[in-house]
Amino acid sequence: MLVKSYISHLFNRKNAYDLHSPYVFEFYNEVLKKAKKHKTTKAEKYRDECLQSKVEIDRNDFGAGSKVLKHKALVKDIARVAGVSSKYGRLLSRIIEFYNFNRALEFGTSVGIGAAFILENDEVVLTSIEGCTETANFSRKGLTKMYGNRVEVLNMTFDDENLPITGKYDFIYIDGNHKKSPTLRYFKMLLNHLSENGLMIFDDIHWSEEMEEAWNIIVEDPIITVSIDIFKFGIVSKRKGQRKEHFILKY
Repeated sequence: MLVKSYISHLFNRKNAYDLHSPYVFEFYNEVLKKAKKHKTTKAEKYRDECLQSKVEIDRNDFGAGSKVLKHKALVKDIARVAGVSSKYGRLLSRIIEFYNFNRALEFGTSVGIGAAFILENDEVVLTSIEGCTETANFSRKGLTKMYGNRVEVLNMTFDDENLPITGKYDFIYIDGNHKKSPTLRYFKMLLNHLSENGLMIFDDIHWSEEMEEAWNIIVEDPIITVSIDIFKFGIVSKRKGQRKEHFILKY
């Protein structure tokens, strides 16, 4: 499924010359084009530490599960297989820096690499949710050591009725479960908590056929005015005054 989807993505993606939306034109030039060289020193350090860690974690997958990782796995293997790459971590960080986002929410902490890139900007406060107890404990310890009280890692499932989700978030990153129905459920649940000019990012939108189905439904939602497919990430916004458009962009 991924190969077919990637070929389609290559044929349909646009560059700056094809963009007539001022907002997306700016996003392409100021965010996507500059993200790869964006400095993320602390996050890279945290990622490197994870990639070298021999701590063993008893994993509890609540979503689609890994196709590679076993029930018990070393942190370095989890980081290698499931952790966000530097390329996409820098994009997360660049988005937050460029739009001056202050309040972030993450579904799926894992060992904390994505969170580290989100926290690279000193103005951001992050709440991150992780269902696996041992994984949450590992990431909480490492992230708190590096970023202090700007991060809160909660050991809860995404469907927990007591999730402390309140008010509006500028940045919502969903990297967990990877199944159609739960992904759509989280989208609906979090949409009201997304600020008007904020962004919601879905990881691995082409990971499987049902993830692609979920992504297509999200794109068609009438509240979403801007949707951007960069293959790995699906990015949506509900900006008012924006004509509804969908973009497939190169990154």
